[in-house]
Amino acid sequence: MNVEVTSRGSVAPEMAELARKQVAELESAVQRPLMGARVVLQEEDNPRIPLSARAEAELRLAGHPIRGRVAAETMGQAVNELSERLREQLRRHADRLVTRQRVPASVGEGEWRRAAWTPPRPPRSWRAPGEREVIRRKTFALEPVSAIDAAADMSALDHDFYLFHDADTDADSVVYRRDDGRLAAIAPQGTVAAHAAEEPGGVVRETSRYSDPLALADAVSKMDELNHRFLFFTDASNGRGAVMYLRYDGHYGLIEPAV
Repeated sequence: MNVEVTSRGSVAPEMAELARKQVAELESAVQRPLMGARVVLQEEDNPRIPLSARAEAELRLAGHPIRGRVAAETMGQAVNELSERLREQLRRHADRLVTRQRVPASVGEGEWRRAAWTPPRPPRSWRAPGEREVIRRKTFALEPVSAIDAAADMSALDHDFYLFHDADTDADSVVYRRDDGRLAAIAPQGTVAAHAAEEPGGVVRETSRYSDPLALADAVSKMDELNHRFLFFTDASNGRGAVMYLRYDGHYGLIEPAV
């Protein structure tokens, strides 16, 4: 398996080689071929960030992306933790492929349950509202899936939320885990009324707080005002659902479907 490693900041060459070796060894943990991997190692130069070594990776199993990201005091610790996190993500996804039961993981952050360890998220860098910019736009095609399947994909991708096109409502929606630990799916107003408030799979149905589409500048203003971890809205420029979120560098990222 080809492993592409990118270093940012003062990352020692031996750390890049260690990451390449450990990620390549993950192929032996599954019965299916991995179609390459990308790893990014970054040493933060901000002394206010206690966990300055950050590592993230993406690899593909049977055409599905598997991602992980960690932060640690040293780069060696970050590489080791990333390898273990990816191994666990691969195991969960491979189990779902075998059993066809795509059930999202129920392990809380920092909890040990059923031999699954979920490490804490890296701390976010703080930027005051008004200083944040939308510096990354990620687009992808959305195939209709159920909310429970979208939640399973969210778990496999190691995301806090997941934008998807809901097969039940025929609307762009976002699934996420609430502060009380329950799974929820947010859809535009007017698309959820005909559906139950909670599905048998345990996904709570919610509606967007905005009745009208928002321009990108208005979405930035709402994020500055609310200071939430993410904002789901209908983009006024194309009528599709989008998610603006607070990145770990303190800026905003934007996820939208390919149109």
